[in-house]
Amino acid sequence: MDILLIEPPYKALKGIGSEYGYSISTVNLAAYLQNNGIDTAILSGNLLSDLPSQASFSFDVRKYAEGQKRYKEILADDTHSIWRKLSETIQNCRPKIVGITYLTPMMHSAQKVAALAKEIDENIIVIAGGHHPTFCPEETLESPNIDIAVRGEGEIPLLKLCNAFLSGNPDLENIPGIHFKENGNIIGNADSDMITDLDSLPFPARELVLNCDYSRYRLHYVITARGCPYNCTFCSDKKLWKEKVRRRSLKNVMGEIKQLSRNYDVKYVDIVDGTFTYDRRYLTEFCNAMIQEELDVKWRCSARYDNLDQEIIDLMKRSNCSGLYLGLESGSQKILNSIDKKTTVDDIIKTSEIIHQSGITSVTAILMGLPQEDAQDIEDTLTLMSRIKTSIFDINNFVPLPGTPLYDGQNVDWKKVGFKSFENYFTNNISKEALGGYINRAYEIAQKTLENFIATS
Repeated sequence: MDILLIEPPYKALKGIGSEYGYSISTVNLAAYLQNNGIDTAILSGNLLSDLPSQASFSFDVRKYAEGQKRYKEILADDTHSIWRKLSETIQNCRPKIVGITYLTPMMHSAQKVAALAKEIDENIIVIAGGHHPTFCPEETLESPNIDIAVRGEGEIPLLKLCNAFLSGNPDLENIPGIHFKENGNIIGNADSDMITDLDSLPFPARELVLNCDYSRYRLHYVITARGCPYNCTFCSDKKLWKEKVRRRSLKNVMGEIKQLSRNYDVKYVDIVDGTFTYDRRYLTEFCNAMIQEELDVKWRCSARYDNLDQEIIDLMKRSNCSGLYLGLESGSQKILNSIDKKTTVDDIIKTSEIIHQSGITSVTAILMGLPQEDAQDIEDTLTLMSRIKTSIFDINNFVPLPGTPLYDGQNVDWKKVGFKSFENYFTNNISKEALGGYINRAYEIAQKTLENFIATS
């Protein structure tokens, strides 16, 4: 095999089963490589456990937060079944190249995967990509087991790297968009060009995931755009895509959804754009196309309170939209302004009521522990949580991610800190003990909301 793309295990290491069989980045990269003659396969690390699949936002979020300790323990346990199964797959595939894509909190799991690949065959070329290698390429290459970091959009540089190494002539200085090691130094090349026409890309190669039983994992990702027009200070998406938004044509997106409907037993299609609802014209045309095509496919998407009103929500409902993921973040207008959300508390209250009345399931994200928050800001958030209408709360404890305006080079222990970990503590005005108490109160509200949603569904 030429290349094995690996999504490192993360959620499974915390004791939570996955609802999805793949990440959208790996199936997109695999399709592009395979379409250009590179023998490619994908390994999804979160499917290497015996955990049952679980709905993304109806699992025990407190258990997930507490799972950071379990994550750290499994990282140090070379005998754990997940690492054994991962090693066996690499041995069986015998790839010349291993590609690993990951977010910053998954850094140590990614390094573990790289080490396992080198233990099996020191000649395997290990390439890292994704958010963390993009924004921290030098730090990425401090790992002795990672050879190259790909920055930003991966298709063009990764294909050039594969062709260079497979031809036996790896002239890395002429490959854009990468950092690499040479004679003990780390060298960074100029940025790669971005793909201007997303319709030119093949549909994601979901069939190349080696360890996915699609009769169990029936939720599928679709992405209609790369980039986000908003500037939320805790998010790095806009910087990742160089402050540009490129969108696929409606015809191209509908072709992929039709293919999914033909080839898989689809429970939901999740549109995982940074914000799907920002372009009202495109959203309206998409909904009308779903209605006209009479596709029996339920779909969900990311949304913003200031993009939605009664008219568009009614249209989305008619087109089989069954879920919205919304970033409430804070009940304090001061905090909403400080993180550049461009929404108001009044927007949140009004739009939440319209969504609730429509019957569309809503997942509402809360972000606690921001650096500038004080006790009153969090009290305002808890009050708003008790007031608004939503199906499920997704509680998040802030971490400063590279590539975001709120990151200033902090030295973070990513074995202790992670998504929803109780160890996250980056605020200036609240003690760690007090923050933990507030987060527990938020979990209590979230649990009651979830129980009510399950009881009435």
